[in-house]
Amino acid sequence: MNNAKEHRNNRFGDSTKKRNQFQGGSAAGGKKLLLIFLVVAAAAIAVTTGFYLLQGSQSDEATPSGSPVLEERSYIGEFVSMTAVEAIIAGEWLTIPLAAVDEHGIVYFEAENDEGLQVPLMAYVGPSGRIFAGSSMCEPCGGRTFSLAGETLVCDTCRTTYTIEEHEFISGSPVCGQYPPVNMDPIVEEGLIKIPLENILSWRIRAL
Repeated sequence: MNNAKEHRNNRFGDSTKKRNQFQGGSAAGGKKLLLIFLVVAAAAIAVTTGFYLLQGSQSDEATPSGSPVLEERSYIGEFVSMTAVEAIIAGEWLTIPLAAVDEHGIVYFEAENDEGLQVPLMAYVGPSGRIFAGSSMCEPCGGRTFSLAGETLVCDTCRTTYTIEEHEFISGSPVCGQYPPVNMDPIVEEGLIKIPLENILSWRIRAL
């Protein structure tokens, strides 16, 4: 009887021990899974926060000339004439609102060079969304305004045409075609198109 009772007690003790071990293992496994989940969640939050911080910092930075800053667009079937806007000189920059170019497509403005000559200037958005800002003179014929027509930039005086983005001569006066508008290396920052003032002050009509 005593042996039987001891045997039952031993079996009960073994079962209790195994149950405790199982429960302890389950608790440890649960804690481990919870820890892994917390680590993964923290990493995801860190990556997301870093992404948005990076995006915010990039939006405050100046966009250099040649980089798209507006949505792509097409001028096929359109003839867009210049709209006059007022430019502002602030320190070492001449500025115009980016929104004005976005709205009108192509704008005209002027500023003096260091010889007192009024330099005709323009800015427009190309089909790629890139901004051009620079001289607005067809130097051989003296034309001071241009239009956007289809895929071309057109001198309003002699009708010489260039590609909008690269200013490659297409048709019209071969002489005028050798003197396309001069890019003055603008940047776009805080909603403004900014042209280095020194590029305007040093502008000259090129020798013909």
